[in-house]
Amino acid sequence: MKYIGNKTRLLGFITDSLSESGVPKSGLFADLFSGTTSVAEHFKKSGYQIISNDFMEYSFVLQKAYIESNSEPLFDDLMPHINSVKNLTHVENVVNYLNQLNPLHGYCFNNYGSSGVANRMYFTAENAGMIDAIREQIEEWKRHSLISLQEFYYLLASVIEAADHVANMSGTYGAYLKIWRSVALKKLKIQRREIFDNHLNNRAFKEDSQVLIKELSGEILYLDPPYNSRQYAPNFHVLESIAVWDKQSLYGKSGLRNYENQKSQFSIKAKATKSLFELIDLAQFEYVALSYNNEGLIRHSDLIEFLGSKGKLTIFSTNYRRFRTERNHQKRVYKDLGDRTTEYLFVLKK
Repeated sequence: MKYIGNKTRLLGFITDSLSESGVPKSGLFADLFSGTTSVAEHFKKSGYQIISNDFMEYSFVLQKAYIESNSEPLFDDLMPHINSVKNLTHVENVVNYLNQLNPLHGYCFNNYGSSGVANRMYFTAENAGMIDAIREQIEEWKRHSLISLQEFYYLLASVIEAADHVANMSGTYGAYLKIWRSVALKKLKIQRREIFDNHLNNRAFKEDSQVLIKELSGEILYLDPPYNSRQYAPNFHVLESIAVWDKQSLYGKSGLRNYENQKSQFSIKAKATKSLFELIDLAQFEYVALSYNNEGLIRHSDLIEFLGSKGKLTIFSTNYRRFRTERNHQKRVYKDLGDRTTEYLFVLKK
């Protein structure tokens, strides 16, 4: 998934930096700003017990499906109610069934589809209708207790990722494109996703990080808070709508949700420094690893001064391409100068 602050391409840097810092090779690894779960999944596969958290519902869905779960769902209660093929697994049969549904003219079609009432080009009419059909079907299965919560989150995570793959946007959902991306014209299909079993009790949360931190202790606390003033709620509101499925009345050209209660203080300049420092002060962890870059709201010198006062601080850095919402094209060519930033990992042994 395209995502502000996604650390997928920095996993090697983070892993090597932690190893060089002497952090334990096992134990509890808490990721309090989990986003797309790329860091949590990586360290789950590395043998750590994972605590993941994020206050956005779509992230919580991904965490429940890929972090908290340690096995692929069985769908035993559902199988008698759908047509199946004998040589396919239960998961494959369920995925095939959902992909063959007829599109509906529902909430997503009307609010995010190109032929809907709102005429927003986030999805083609067919793909918006398929999101409606699949989302309504899994909601109905859950309502009639034909699928467990684990199975529900697994399927919902698949819908979120499939929708994001064919979304007609350049990187965030702050706006849709007025011309179709080639991938947006492809037919939406949910996919089977393998679940890694680390044989440990992993937990997923959707909490205020400053509340949850008081209940946690362990070996490694990984913090990847927002760096700048971009709020995640309005930038990924379409995924949030699919996850929550509360069918809110939307507003504005881009169809925003009411996100008054989902504003992150880490994205507010006047509050970011105090909020982060309080979070680290509350941490009952042997190591705190903080991802941040040289363009964040919190001054580099303030980070060094504060973290250095809390224990042994080691700082790692790497040159990294800045997140941007689109690639070069005929109407927009980015300058090479200023197109890269410095990504830091501050590793504190408290």
